Amino acid sequence: MFAARTSMFVATIVGAGMLAGCQSTAPNRSVGESGGRINPYSTTAADRASGQASAPALWEFSDQVAESLAQRIAGIPEIAQSPDRVVVELGNLSNGTDTPTQDFELIQRRLRSKLLTSDVVANRVRFVESIDDMDAEYRRVQATNNNGMNPLTDRYDPRSIYVLRGDFLESSRRGGETRRYFFEFRLTNLQTRTIVFNDSFDLAQVR
Repeated sequence: MFAARTSMFVATIVGAGMLAGCQSTAPNRSVGESGGRINPYSTTAADRASGQASAPALWEFSDQVAESLAQRIAGIPEIAQSPDRVVVELGNLSNGTDTPTQDFELIQRRLRSKLLTSDVVANRVRFVESIDDMDAEYRRVQATNNNGMNPLTDRYDPRSIYVLRGDFLESSRRGGETRRYFFEFRLTNLQTRTIVFNDSFDLAQVR
């Protein structure tokens, strides 16, 4: 009897473990019967047929940069030794590929979103929107609430401002049958132009 109960107990545990394992991999499967949702890291037939940079690879790249920057930011002397949190703004993207710039803007903002959820990064960095965008918003708001205030948003010491920029380059062969990409994000001080962080990603695709 004891052996039977033990077997039933073990079977229950094993079954629960298998269920947990299935649940942990569930996000890798399509979600929704009619919505057509898929895991964003999955490569679809459309991805394979496209002559543009792999969307799943771009997702992986933004994950890689976010993890790398979160791990290394406390060890960057210019940031670690700053008496206050440094300011980071999203910079320009240089797109030398046939892939739409919008794809790279997407992963740049995805990268910022992931960094904003990191306590390590939040303790060292203050993310801000661009001056031009926020000044435009400020003027729009002040137009309906004119109280004589200076129509400019806050400025920061240029020595404490860093810009997150990206370069995306492509080399193709045989009419685009083979494409090689080089993706790079770097964090540069606005005043000194010193690059304090850099992470890159290599990608090759065959159509």
